[in-house]
Amino acid sequence: MLPPVRTDRTIDGQQPTNRELALKSVLRFVALALAVAAITLMLDLILTATLFSGLKKSWAEAAWPGVYTSAAHHHDLVPNREITRVWGRGRNPWKTDRFGFRTGTCAPGEPEKGRKAIIVVGDSFAEALGSSYEQSFAGLMACDAGMQGKAVHNLGVASHRPAIYHQKVRAAAERLGIAPAEIFVFLDLSDIDDDATVYLTDGDRAADPGTRVDWKIPWTEIGQFFVNNFASVHLVHDLSVFSSLHGRKSFGRAPARWTLDPALLESWGRRGLEIAGGNLDKLVALCREWHCRVTLVVYPWPDNVAVTRRDIVG
Repeated sequence: MLPPVRTDRTIDGQQPTNRELALKSVLRFVALALAVAAITLMLDLILTATLFSGLKKSWAEAAWPGVYTSAAHHHDLVPNREITRVWGRGRNPWKTDRFGFRTGTCAPGEPEKGRKAIIVVGDSFAEALGSSYEQSFAGLMACDAGMQGKAVHNLGVASHRPAIYHQKVRAAAERLGIAPAEIFVFLDLSDIDDDATVYLTDGDRAADPGTRVDWKIPWTEIGQFFVNNFASVHLVHDLSVFSSLHGRKSFGRAPARWTLDPALLESWGRRGLEIAGGNLDKLVALCREWHCRVTLVVYPWPDNVAVTRRDIVG
């Protein structure tokens, strides 16, 4: 009778060590976990696309509400659109006028066309994502200006940058038929990164998205795909948004840390400052044609608020 075969021996007849046995157990567990996760996600994808198709559609509309359109200078807001927009934990009314400008109470209309015009330009902060028009700083400016017989036109659009501003303002002034008396530019510190690595300009022609110097995996787009197509992932995402830990994600972001990190400052910070300065000079030159005044407002990110003066590089 043949002796039983020992399955716990290696080819050379040596017994596996405890470390090898532990590693095999871990690998088996990981393989099982991956298989369960893959099956769960597959079922989730199918159920979300069939039984919960209505929810899936609403998620997609909330993530990509179709409020932006192509423009000569790059992109703009769709005119005459009124929806409720989701931004983080909030849902707020969002409306544009016939020119494609964010509008609401105190926003100028046709009767205010002859008033002294003030233009506000900026990115998502100026567009006031996550806020109603009335509670936004542009809306508050409009109400205060209205009492003084002035009109504030909010040209803010998410992802607009200094590379776009002079073209955007000129086009808006021509459409409105005005020569603004004042222009308020709200500059995001991340604009320096975008002017250095994202937007390219060709003379005075329209700005086009350029190729980033440091290409990265599009984690945002990948994450949005999972959030929009898997109910379980969407639930986890919503829970994380309402978590107290969510605010910490605002810290440590490279687009804001170039003022604190010497390596980032040398990598693209100085170049971005020079490019942004040149783009803002074009806006100042345009303002001189109208004999108006430009006010530059720079707003910080959490990293910049939390530091002391000695942390700033330059």
